[in-house]
Amino acid sequence: MSNQPSSEPFRADPVWDDDDDLFADERTTAFPPDSLVTFRFLRDAIRRHARVWIVLAIVGLAAGLAMPTLLPAASVSSARILLTHRDGDDPARAMATDVSLVTTHTVAQRVIDRLKLPETPDDLLKAYTVTALTDRVLEISVGAETSDEATRLATVLAQTYLTFRREQVAQQEVPLRRDQVVATTLVAEAEAAARVAGENLKDPKDPNSPEMSKLNIARDRLTYIQQQIIDQEVAASRMNSSRMLDEAAPVPTSAKRTLVISAGTGLIGGLFIGLGFVVVRALLSDKLWKRQDIAQSLGSRVRLSVGRPPRLRWWPFPSYLRKSQQQHPEVRLMVQHLDQRIYWGKVPTPALAVVSVDDVPACALAVASLALSVAQEGRHVLVADLSGTGQLADLLGVKTVGTHESRFSEAGTRLDVFLPERDSGPTEGCYLRLGDNNRPLDTGDIALDAAWDVADLVLTLATLTPALGADHLGTWASRAAVVVTSGRSTATKIHATGEMLRLAGLQIDTTVVLRADHTDEGVGVAEAEAGSTRTGDIEMFGR
Repeated sequence: MSNQPSSEPFRADPVWDDDDDLFADERTTAFPPDSLVTFRFLRDAIRRHARVWIVLAIVGLAAGLAMPTLLPAASVSSARILLTHRDGDDPARAMATDVSLVTTHTVAQRVIDRLKLPETPDDLLKAYTVTALTDRVLEISVGAETSDEATRLATVLAQTYLTFRREQVAQQEVPLRRDQVVATTLVAEAEAAARVAGENLKDPKDPNSPEMSKLNIARDRLTYIQQQIIDQEVAASRMNSSRMLDEAAPVPTSAKRTLVISAGTGLIGGLFIGLGFVVVRALLSDKLWKRQDIAQSLGSRVRLSVGRPPRLRWWPFPSYLRKSQQQHPEVRLMVQHLDQRIYWGKVPTPALAVVSVDDVPACALAVASLALSVAQEGRHVLVADLSGTGQLADLLGVKTVGTHESRFSEAGTRLDVFLPERDSGPTEGCYLRLGDNNRPLDTGDIALDAAWDVADLVLTLATLTPALGADHLGTWASRAAVVVTSGRSTATKIHATGEMLRLAGLQIDTTVVLRADHTDEGVGVAEAEAGSTRTGDIEMFGR
């Protein structure tokens, strides 16, 4: 099979129709409209990040269980007052008035003065509530740090309000007493005027005289005012019969009920925050999770999806490649897949570039395992670590710049590692730089040229940036395997990686998706490749 790079980019550029300003190649039904939020989209996001909202729900539950201990609720005591109202008053309105009077600043200030509290009326008003249980029963509930304090405060509040209410009732009689004094004075003046006129007050000569008319009017007014005073005294006596119905006492609370309510509140709160975070993150994120979206942005088929290989190294294990890492299922699957993408031939030397979009450690582990596996078959392997991190060289036991034998090299196993300098810029290789007798031209690095001359396979691990492009990678290989982590890179970054590789003349031979989304049901075929497959089917069946 030819190792020459493909002359045509592996994607279908949309054709612009100047007549109607629309793309001639419309997207298929496999691609929903951009920015489309469906129930399935939200469901997949919730399933995908189940660990996040479950952890937050557990945290909320733990906080709710700890809340009664860390922040105990205030002790509550209540007192009930039996109130009597004036005959003819609307009971509902009368009780509403009493509730309003209990919550006035005047009553609060009197309680503060009586108990000598260091609080303001507004602070005290926040500590108690007043509720009309019936048309005559009023309940005052007070919260405080201790039960004794709450009980004392509830008792003083009830007593203070009863005293305040009696004062208000007595104040209603004051204007009538004032009117009585004025009416009595007018009667006395009218009697004096009648006597001057010669009238007998007990048997007047002319009961219709002006003097007697004024006297009668004054007497009638005085009688009316005296009757009002009597009625007011009766009403005051009735209203002053209000009393404390139940002495203030702590309100019993169930510790289990409080714990259940607190735990339920914490669980619901944590669950709500977790789900809200997941949904908002899904709506705002532009990271790609689906194989179909990754393939469409990269312009290449996703041929393999695996979990994330192990990356953590615990002391005192060494940093180089271990047998357990090679035997990990995800690593073995990636090695087997990449091995199938190697096209063996004599000229030029078989080469494969593995491009990491977002997870260099996982790619380094896979490339190191592949290189060691091929070397153990008796082939001479040259590995170039162009990732800029040195992790691949570190796994193979090379820590110095230049071309060196791997620590795994032994009799029958030859493995060379090339590690460029960090700040040296793009490093070029010998691939497709052929001179006379189809021999690669020298790169100027004697050790690298010598290793390339005898190598049976060249493996390269690289990361790309738009600032440097991928032109240098074309001197290392003509075929590339791109490794993308699901949900870690944006569509722009993935698309830019594909464009850089194609502009450098490399063919994207395969795409591997790490940490594949378990909600993904797509195949991961680029629209261009799917279109060419459909065209081939039509030609094959003559339709």
